[in-house]
Amino acid sequence: MKKIILLFFFLSSVTYSQNAQDIIDGLKKDLNTNPDDKKRATIYSDLTWYYSNISTDSALVYGNKAIAQSIKIKDSVILAQTYSDLGAVYFRKADFESSKKNFLKAYSIRKIRNDKVGMAKISANLANIYSKENKKVLALKSYLEAVEYFEKINNLEVAALTNANIGALFNDLKNYPKSLNYTKKALEYQEKNKQHYGLATSYLTMGNVSLRLKDTLNALKYYEKSIISSKIVGNNVSLSSAYNNISKIKRDQNKGKEVDSLLKKSSEIKKLLNPSKEDTNFTLNLIYGYIVNKKFEKANELLFELKKSYKNSNSNTDLLQTYNYLVLTNSYLNQPDSVSYYTNLSMKLQDIVIEETVQKQTNEFETKYQSEKKEKLLLVKEAEAKQKNTILLALSILTILVALVGFLIYRQQRLKNKQQEQENELNKAILKIENQNKLQEQRLSISRDLHDNIGSQLTFIISSVENVKYGFDIQNEKLESKLSNISNFAKDTIVELRDTIWAMNSNEITFQDLEVRINNFIEKAKEAQETISFSFAIQEQLMHKKLSSVEGMNVYRTIQEAINNSIKYAHATIISIVVKQQEDKIFITIKDNGNGFDKAVAERGNGLKNMQKRVEEIGGKFDLDTSNEGTKIEIEIPL
Repeated sequence: MKKIILLFFFLSSVTYSQNAQDIIDGLKKDLNTNPDDKKRATIYSDLTWYYSNISTDSALVYGNKAIAQSIKIKDSVILAQTYSDLGAVYFRKADFESSKKNFLKAYSIRKIRNDKVGMAKISANLANIYSKENKKVLALKSYLEAVEYFEKINNLEVAALTNANIGALFNDLKNYPKSLNYTKKALEYQEKNKQHYGLATSYLTMGNVSLRLKDTLNALKYYEKSIISSKIVGNNVSLSSAYNNISKIKRDQNKGKEVDSLLKKSSEIKKLLNPSKEDTNFTLNLIYGYIVNKKFEKANELLFELKKSYKNSNSNTDLLQTYNYLVLTNSYLNQPDSVSYYTNLSMKLQDIVIEETVQKQTNEFETKYQSEKKEKLLLVKEAEAKQKNTILLALSILTILVALVGFLIYRQQRLKNKQQEQENELNKAILKIENQNKLQEQRLSISRDLHDNIGSQLTFIISSVENVKYGFDIQNEKLESKLSNISNFAKDTIVELRDTIWAMNSNEITFQDLEVRINNFIEKAKEAQETISFSFAIQEQLMHKKLSSVEGMNVYRTIQEAINNSIKYAHATIISIVVKQQEDKIFITIKDNGNGFDKAVAERGNGLKNMQKRVEEIGGKFDLDTSNEGTKIEIEIPL
């Protein structure tokens, strides 16, 4: 049976005058009549072509039979045609490398036969492949070779379709003048002959080029024409694109209501579109490439789209393959829950696929052996059992391997993450120790400078004052008093300097350390004020609690300032200091029985402000209560 369909144009659809399945059924009946070798080779070749739009797997089976039969009878015409048909089948499977190999085999045979028409058709086919592979220059070269020949032999319909594809390709290459030139050539023939399917896409290309050239008026005109032609032939792909592109123009014109309406139409039409087998196979090839290049997140995005598509089209075999890919990608992405989820879905779908496969095999056996009913039943049962067991075994092995690979990858990634965490913790600890060592060195350096320089200078001042006092007979009481004040101030400064050096040299200060320092301070205070009774108590459980050097020094200075204020200004006879813990906080209370003071007046000084500031710097709270019965200061510090 001779093919009546253009063999080379995949991007521009061609309708059949007959139902492909009816033709296939007729061809299979012809096989049962025991035709001669040449007739058998022709039938196999025809089955390859008609199956290409229904079942690519069946098409490949009959294609291989056609090649073997053609080689056997040495018929180069049928052989070239079969290679060309197989090129089309592999194109629909998105296996462009195999498609290219078969087309090139067909081309070499037709070149030997000087079949220029066949060579031109194959050039157009190769151009489609190069375009899919994003090899724009090669695609353009092949299209131009094809259109030159078709115009030469006056096959204007094919030339117009090729010119339309060249125009679209130049648009992709952003060569808009040439895109307009070739698309107008296509339109000239298509408009004259009212070929609305070609017009739908050609008008769309003209609109796209006009939009790129900022010619919105022409763009709108061509998009409206594309909509009309698309509706006539039911081309929902171009119809959806035209609505979507018009919405972009309306958006730039700030016509929000029209934009919403156009986008809604475009979206509703897109929902009617099911991706072709060619598109889904092409997507699977992209997914495989992403997995090989370890771009698992991109692979997952495409797999989620395929999953929705296959669910809508009830393609269980393809859906099963998608689930297995999802098991693999989620294993690499360290998503154990997703691995488990898709593994379960895959196992449930296996039984359904097995039943579908068995049913399909059963139907083929019924057709093939319809004249031998008893033998057919036996063969169907045997084939059913064998096929079921084979598929079950293969799918089980595949599932186990995928699960095992996923588990090993997940385990390896987990160990790697754990090791990385340990390395990070170690690096942090080393960095912390280095910083602490540097800080300690700085502290020691500063404390040595304070001790050696400022300390020695203060000691010199004290010695000089004492020498002046005792070396000269000073009769002026005011001068003697002033010298004594200078000496006492220098001595107090030395004490405070020693306290500061003590804090700087300590990374941590315990309350036991504070108790010793405060007790020393109280003992000196008792010597100066013998009439005052001091009491100091720290809760036992706090003795070994640690504060940073800054926290410890601020607490010590605050208590010291509070005691000094009670001694100097309150005329108190009792001063008590209590330190205790309540829950996760430390409370320090300094209380005296003095005559109190006016807070409004006192706040104008620096003493209270300094105490409050010291406490707040370490995250604490400072509270003061005073009356004529005494003053109470309470400090609250978080542990």
